[in-house]
Amino acid sequence: MSTDQEGMKKALRAARVARLIERLQRLDDGTLEVLDRLTAEAVKGSEIGARPEGMNRRRFLGAAAGGALVIGIGGLALWQYDETRVNALRGEVSTLQELVELYEELDAVALDDKVTQGLATVGGLVSGLRQMAEGLATAAAAARTALLDFQANFASLQASMQWLRSSLSTMSQRLLGLENEVSQALGLSGPITETLGAFLAEVMDRLPTTARARLGGGLERMGEAITAIPPLVQGLYTRILEPLGEWFSSRSADGLSNVLVNPLLTTVLDPLEALTTAVLELESSWQTELAGPLEERIEQRQEIRSRIARLRQEL
Repeated sequence: MSTDQEGMKKALRAARVARLIERLQRLDDGTLEVLDRLTAEAVKGSEIGARPEGMNRRRFLGAAAGGALVIGIGGLALWQYDETRVNALRGEVSTLQELVELYEELDAVALDDKVTQGLATVGGLVSGLRQMAEGLATAAAAARTALLDFQANFASLQASMQWLRSSLSTMSQRLLGLENEVSQALGLSGPITETLGAFLAEVMDRLPTTARARLGGGLERMGEAITAIPPLVQGLYTRILEPLGEWFSSRSADGLSNVLVNPLLTTVLDPLEALTTAVLELESSWQTELAGPLEERIEQRQEIRSRIARLRQEL
């Protein structure tokens, strides 16, 4: 038998004894004499069924129900024991009542409501961060793909720049050869844009009149086209090849891979993707390790409150 069950048994016994003591004052002398003999026999181990002569079962039970039992326990009278035990129980009840009041005062703080409100507030923020992180993760993945695709075209662009450089070099050499031939033919020195007009004029003068009229316009247009080539070559060099020549080279420190693509990948997209991953992990941890367990505990506390309310109603 547990300590609590033993204490309850003693409390019930004490209450029963208290009722008998209260009735004791109302008994007559005959009944007291009978009870005196019965209690003496009970203490000595006699069977209660051995009733004295002249008493039937009805009179015996009536006397026992209306009398009082005085039993010595450790040298104390029964009423003394009962009073001590009742006082002890009163102290325990007072302590338990104080504990209940403290628990009620603690519960009145409404901690569960504050926790629920905090979970809802922080949960909304975490959910919003998760949605933002998912959007950023998608954008970062798209940006990374675009940058890598752009970088993959650098080799062909570099080859195109080399072809252009080679073609311009060939064109420049041929213009220089034309310039030398014209200068020698005319006995003049100067750039082709200045000497070509004189060369074409002399050619026109040497043509017959009919040929001059028929070929004059074509020769003039040819002269204009040839004189436009040197500025074009110079512009392609200064405006395209010189500023862009190293942009698409992976070995150049000034290439786009080193000044644009790689910095964007390593200093922007990599940290951004790490941040989105951390936010998504935070949202998962929030649900599994904090919000979910707390909500479960709060539901358990609500169930316990409901049980307490039912017990109070029954009592």
